[in-house]
Order: sequence, then C-alpha cells, then structure tokens
Amino acid sequence: MARIVVIGGGLAGCLIANEVASRGMEVTIIEKSDDIGGKVKNYGCKATDTCNNCGLCLVKNLWDNIKNNEKIEILTHSRLIDIDGKKGDYKVIVKVKDNTRILERTDKIVVAIGFDNFSSISWSNLEFNSNSNIISGYQLEKIISHRGKKELFSGLLSGKPESIAFIQCFGSRDIKEKAMYCSRVCCGYSTRAAKVIRQYYPEAEITFFYMDLQWVEGRGYFESLKNEKIEFIGCRPIKIKSGIPGITPAKIVYEDPKLSKLIEREYDIIILSEGIHPAEDAGHIAEICGLEQDENGFLRYVVRPETTGIYIAGCAGGPKRIEEVYAQSLAVAKELAFRGEKLEVRGERVEVRS
Repeated sequence: MARIVVIGGGLAGCLIANEVASRGMEVTIIEKSDDIGGKVKNYGCKATDTCNNCGLCLVKNLWDNIKNNEKIEILTHSRLIDIDGKKGDYKVIVKVKDNTRILERTDKIVVAIGFDNFSSISWSNLEFNSNSNIISGYQLEKIISHRGKKELFSGLLSGKPESIAFIQCFGSRDIKEKAMYCSRVCCGYSTRAAKVIRQYYPEAEITFFYMDLQWVEGRGYFESLKNEKIEFIGCRPIKIKSGIPGITPAKIVYEDPKLSKLIEREYDIIILSEGIHPAEDAGHIAEICGLEQDENGFLRYVVRPETTGIYIAGCAGGPKRIEEVYAQSLAVAKELAFRGEKLEVRGERVEVRS
C-alpha cells in the first residue's frame, strides 16, 4: 500500500495525515519535537460570552485522532536527512533520535514544517528578561489556554492590571529583520485576545500601537473594539522599556501622530504581537525536497507538485490564518488521494475540482 510521508506534525501536517488516513492510506509523520501539535496546540480559545471565530474549533480532537489512528505512524525527535527516488517510489531517509531509518515505497511527500515565531529568533533591541512585564503573543496564547475563571494574569501579576498595550507587527514590516511582508495573523489573534482581556478586566486601559490594520472579519470590526474603549494609536513605538511585574511598570516611548511630540506612557503589561517567520530549517528542507525559497524565505515550488509528488502545506509556504491552513490542507489531502478529479495547481496553492 502507498505511503504518504508528512514532514512536520503541526496543524497542516496533522490535518492532512488525518484526512488521507481516513481514505485508507498509510501515513508517517516526521516530527522534530517530542510531540505533535506544533504551536497551535498551545493556542487558547478566544471565546468570551460568544464565539470570536479564532479558528480553534476547527482543530477539536485532531491530536487525539492522529495518535489513535492505526494507519498513522508518528516519528518524534526525528529529522529528514535525504530523499531518493521519484514520485510513487521515494526512499525517505530519517534520523530518529540516534538511529537512521529508511521509509521505502513512499508515494508522495508533504512538506509542512510550519514557521518560527519572531520571539524565538530575536527580541531585537528590547530591554527584556525573564522577570519582565513584556511578553510575546505566543506567551499570551499560552496564558489564555490555561486561564482560570476569575483571573487571567495570575501567573504574571499579583493583582489586576490597570493598563495593557499591544504592539503590532513585531518582527513584521521590518527591513532590519528582513521581513517587509505582513504576517496577516497578528491583527486577528491580538484583537480577539483583547476581547478576552476585557472580559476579565472591564476597567483596564487597553491600547494598540499599529502600522496598519488588516481585515479580520465583517464590517465595523475595529469600530466595535473602539466602542469597548480599546484605543488604537497609528505609529510604531520608538522605544520600549521593561519593568518588573507588580513593582515597576513597562514604558513605551512614541511620537504622537496628532501632537507631533514624543510621549512616554506606562503599562502594567506590554504584549508584542509577533509575526510569522520562515522555519529555521526551511533552506535545508528546500534543498533536499527540490524546492526553493521566495524572497522572504518561505518555500515555493520549482516543479509542479503533481509531477514531483512533493507538496507544500500550511505556513511553510507563507503566513496563513488557521482557517486558511485548514482549507488548504484539505485541498492538498484530496490531491494526495487523487483518483480522477480535475486538477489546478497555482504556486503553492492546490485546487481540486470534481
């Protein structure tokens, strides 16, 4: 029976593995960490009194389904070493801990290596340390995923925060960080997180510093946030100074766009809405799989995937929201199990039409 090898056990890789396994195909997931799930596994639902459409509902019991599916083999602590052969008969060489394993008779390969959070790459020139009241968007996700009924920041602050600032485009739209692109996800996850914060702390001052605001959902979305007394200031801060949680505030220095003068404001917590960056091993994977990197470092095709049998999925090919990863992964899975549909492949997006 044909084997599908999926490189990366994050959201895209697991969605595809789950879908093709449901169609009777054998799947092997190569995951470099100690467990599947990737970053999304640590994301927190942004629902308040109502659903806020963060996309996590699409995941549901995905991780358990993968682990309980007999047609899916999971190789953790594993890295791709090389690929030999051709579509329908690849040999995939994998380093599994201290051993080398060859996955023979591999029909097709999916590259779903995900992305790196900017905070895992650099904190730029910020005054930051482990005792700081400056946190990353990913740290906020973990806080929301473990939130209690009455307190949200109990592990960070001893009392209730009176002021919270979000700084958008951290690590995106930045020529110094070689990331002039928009990461496309920051406005969505940060403003939904702000709704969660507002539910816990109705009186807290919440401020967003932004360069521009991307579409999130529906008309009047940002206006509705302003009606909840969430402030938006259109500028990139000049300097950020960390403090000690509960003792000294963090500070933001910025040029007021209306008054044209420098202003320093204090906040109990500053949240850096970090952007999506190419995975650290994107270049290595591209070389092995016959792919290339675009001007931003994300993967793209050299030869069309229906010829090579090697597919790019998820944020390996560029920034995507959860719902976009979900839709694209299902399309790739359908192509992997192709039995006669009409195909259309554009760039790293696969469309399958019956």
